Amino acid sequence: MGVAISEEAQRAMRAGHASAESLVIGPERDGRREKAPGRAVFYRLSRKFLDEDRPMPQGARDILYYTLAVGHNTGVIDCFDEALSCPMAAYRRVVGRYPQGDARYKLEGLLRRQEIQVDSSHVATLLPPTLDVCDALAQEEGPEAAEELEWARAFAGLLRLIEENHVVYLMGRVRD
Repeated sequence: MGVAISEEAQRAMRAGHASAESLVIGPERDGRREKAPGRAVFYRLSRKFLDEDRPMPQGARDILYYTLAVGHNTGVIDCFDEALSCPMAAYRRVVGRYPQGDARYKLEGLLRRQEIQVDSSHVATLLPPTLDVCDALAQEEGPEAAEELEWARAFAGLLRLIEENHVVYLMGRVRD
């Protein structure tokens, strides 16, 4: 990873208001070797648990479980399992098949920020164009189309899972 190279970031570091380590923002540039990302990986929320060492009164426990049920994560640790992965080149090709608009912009977020979250609020935006991409890819032949179709179908399946269970969400990350 590289260090922020904007003039403001450099001034802040020189002024002692920030350290180089606190301004890590992405691939290295300016004479340093830029490392190509390896894989787009989506992790699915698999379970949640409370990190509590001491006994909790029933009233507090009820409030905590209620906040969890309505989607708040107060005192809750989310655990993720890898659910979907592909090379970045394949991810870029698939995303390039989406029409310009909100769905494509959302998925391009992984390319811009190296991480995205997909939750129930994104399903209505992402599922229809993902199914359209699946339909288009099913008409094509070749190893790249097969790889893209496999990814798109798996992604559509994960979106349906989120649609059925609003607590589930995905974290997409670029992994070297």
